[in-house]
Amino acid sequence: MFSFIIQHSPLLYLTQSLWRDEVYSVFMAAKPISYFVTHLSFEPPFYYLLLHFWMKLFGMSEIAGRSLSFVAFAGATIVVIHWAEKLFPKHWLSWWLPVFFFFNPMLLYYGMELRTYGWYIFFATLSLFAYSEKKWTLWTIATVLGFYTHSFLIIVPLAQTIHFLVTRTKTKEAVRAFIIFGLCIAPWIIKIALPMMQLKSSWYFPVNFNLVTSVLGNLFLGYEGTPWYLWGFTKFISLLIILASYAAFLTKKTRGIVSLFLVQLFVPLILVIGVSFFKPLYVNRYMIAVTIAEVFIIALAISVIRNILFQKIIAASTLLFILLFNIWYPSKHAKTDIRSTVKQVNALKSPTDIIIAENPLIVFETMYYAGKNSRVYLYNPDHNAFPWYVGEGLVSDGQMADDFPQYPIRAFMIHQNGTFNVVYKTSL
Repeated sequence: MFSFIIQHSPLLYLTQSLWRDEVYSVFMAAKPISYFVTHLSFEPPFYYLLLHFWMKLFGMSEIAGRSLSFVAFAGATIVVIHWAEKLFPKHWLSWWLPVFFFFNPMLLYYGMELRTYGWYIFFATLSLFAYSEKKWTLWTIATVLGFYTHSFLIIVPLAQTIHFLVTRTKTKEAVRAFIIFGLCIAPWIIKIALPMMQLKSSWYFPVNFNLVTSVLGNLFLGYEGTPWYLWGFTKFISLLIILASYAAFLTKKTRGIVSLFLVQLFVPLILVIGVSFFKPLYVNRYMIAVTIAEVFIIALAISVIRNILFQKIIAASTLLFILLFNIWYPSKHAKTDIRSTVKQVNALKSPTDIIIAENPLIVFETMYYAGKNSRVYLYNPDHNAFPWYVGEGLVSDGQMADDFPQYPIRAFMIHQNGTFNVVYKTSL
């Protein structure tokens, strides 16, 4: 029963097998601080600094590592609680909005991943709140730390800058904050600008018309193409979000705050998707600040509904939908269970046997679950260079194998789909 509950609820996100990027986080953060600060390429170091000390306190297990992200996501929810009380004073939407924020499928999924995204959500939310309240010292701290958590958080101050120039009277405090932010991020901007040519081989995928028409729904639900039959549904969700944006902006009472979220919603998407038609840059999770804007726009659109009964029906239906989606979707969005695969291998292999990962996309998980006492190699018969975007700084030539071992030594080969087989050479 307990296993069924985990498999069909967001608890799966906290307990499931780690995937490649999560293990990369663990391995990189376990290195000395000087190592990951100098070896990180596009990823800034602040999250790894936090994870480095977090693992010293709580260890390297799945739940321990993911808890750091969840702490940040919980912190973002606390910011929303405080903000909602200001947006909807003495109104039931002041508690509905934080609940809607916390259970948003996209935010909840990445708020539990052992990556930078929980802290990305926290700093993006805090930056938006500080900007709206003109708390410029808080805005500077949140936005600088946010950028040094994930470089794509630059889309938040970029949208805010456009909003500021179009809608606000310039103040010395605000201008000073933007200047300080620019000076603080300049060193890392220079650092990541130098290896930009590496993007010729990367994990980015080109965008197409199908993505453009469904992107708002994709970002709201955290949908990336699995299962395949949801594309039409996310197009419908996208249309509803556009209609909600229009309704919220039409009302004079909410137009000021809605304009901030509309800029945060559309400016990053137009820029990133526009560029991606020529040089791919779009990745769903990198645009998570757009999801935050969507959540607030939906809440503000509900707030302008004049009929109280209809307003409550829409709010209850929307909340019920995401709660039910969070029950249905986790099993469709699960990571490949490499943990169980390697557990079987460890039970079968002898002390002299080795473990081989089929390709670079599965090597980190294999190393993590095999344990320190196992010999784990990447199968690389063609002596290809390790892909930089997978994490080249963590794999050496001594960890690669170009052939199978001679029997009686056996190699247990782990495949990307979570299966394994036993391979070896024999004398003729």
